[in-house]
Amino acid sequence: MGHHHALLLDVVLAVKHILNVVKRVVKVNSAILNYSHVAFFQRDRITSFRKTGGKKEKPLIQHPTDSSSGQAELPVPQPFFDERSMNLSEKEINDLFEKMMEDMNLNEERKAPLRGKDLNTKREMVVQYISATAKSITGSKVAGGLRNSKHESTLSSQEYVHELRSGITEEKLLNCLESLRVSLTSNPVSWVNNFGHEGLGLLLDALEKLLDKKQQENIDKRNQHKLIQCLKAFMNNKFGLQKILGDERSLLLLARAIDPKQTNMMTEIVKILSAICIIGEENILDKILAAMTIAAERNNKERFAPIVEGLENHEAQQLQVACMQLINALVTSPDDLDFRIHLRNEFLRCGLKKILPEIKETEELDIQLRVFNENKEEDAIELSHRLEDIRAEMEYPFVYHLLSNMVKDTASEPYFLSILQHLLLIRNDYYIRPQYYKVIEECVAQVVLHRSGMDPDFGYSKRLDVDFSQLIDQCVDKAKVEESEQKAAEFSKKFDEEFGARQEAQAESQKKEERIKELEEKIQSLESRVNPR
Repeated sequence: MGHHHALLLDVVLAVKHILNVVKRVVKVNSAILNYSHVAFFQRDRITSFRKTGGKKEKPLIQHPTDSSSGQAELPVPQPFFDERSMNLSEKEINDLFEKMMEDMNLNEERKAPLRGKDLNTKREMVVQYISATAKSITGSKVAGGLRNSKHESTLSSQEYVHELRSGITEEKLLNCLESLRVSLTSNPVSWVNNFGHEGLGLLLDALEKLLDKKQQENIDKRNQHKLIQCLKAFMNNKFGLQKILGDERSLLLLARAIDPKQTNMMTEIVKILSAICIIGEENILDKILAAMTIAAERNNKERFAPIVEGLENHEAQQLQVACMQLINALVTSPDDLDFRIHLRNEFLRCGLKKILPEIKETEELDIQLRVFNENKEEDAIELSHRLEDIRAEMEYPFVYHLLSNMVKDTASEPYFLSILQHLLLIRNDYYIRPQYYKVIEECVAQVVLHRSGMDPDFGYSKRLDVDFSQLIDQCVDKAKVEESEQKAAEFSKKFDEEFGARQEAQAESQKKEERIKELEEKIQSLESRVNPR
């Protein structure tokens, strides 16, 4: 009941504000912004001036309403606006028109033809904008939550907030999220703004709750997908994007929600991360990588493993394209050449190098693969230019000679020699030697490709006392297991081939035996004819 009274109070205040907007046209710019902050607006009612016959998508969550009571609660302001709007000057109409298009989140390409409309059409559209906004403020609530009805009325932004906060059941949450997705997509920026102050936090709370579940039911996965779609619709404007990036949980929850088993949802998430990486703030790459790292540590995986796994799914081509888009966005974002190479090599080590030749190229995927290869070649050229414009091969043994010449007769030479001498001390063991080199390579990568923006503390004189023996043992065990699995797979393949060949031979032998039997019967038949008894 208290919520209903508060809603009616908002309606009254909104209507008064609309009247003041028209009366005080000098202050119309600031007034329309303040009013739109609490208004609910349906875009199709405005754009009906420039398109007809379009089918408007209806939200799934609707309420029964009494038309007579609705008219009593909110007077129809249309005639008043028609009369007063004639007093607005051309500049005032154009200013209102610009604010209206901004609130509708239209880009410059869509604004251009609308700006060419005549003044009367613009005046009419502005009038309907304010009128439709006022009428749309009253979303109706019913006892017991949300339900569908033939008497339809969409929810206001604050009613969505109330529903999300009320702890509705999973089935009702699914309907609520679907309706919210439609509303976030079709309503103006002011509506999204009004919802976002509390609604974004509630969406993230719901997503986090689902991700924390150890066992997800089918309804949980569907709700999780709807939440991702709502977040995608929410950030499809400047305010929503800033709000998403302003919440520390957003990127982490998106990274945690990446699941190659749910291809449609993962496609949405990967596209969101790609867009954020490209149009986000200056340090957004570090935030995305940090989120992916934390999410991977929770699952004891490499941070790029889910992206590469999604790229391996040949049945989901849209997911493959989205994964390559994210890889390109991450790898090309850093200004620092070393870090670009580091990220690219991390993807390649994670399995990308193996699966790239196996990918079935489509038109969209071919574009992303071409971008990946072109950037890789450009970075290789830039690296060669950096090395005193020497276009040397970056493969053994050329890279060794290049490195040796770089440190020769410098203060670095004794340290380089010491490193090589220590490498000679690695035990000549079939399993252990590769694991030592693997650990050393990772240590060198972390020391050289640091992201603090500063060099390490070279004055730190204490000995780096780290016991790698346990790590080496684990790596050796893992290598043995992998080798055993590979041999088992090879034996299994050979067994299948031998078994198949044996079955074919048995079938062929049976055919020959049947043929022999048939010939013997013919011989007996001929003998009986030649030597009748």
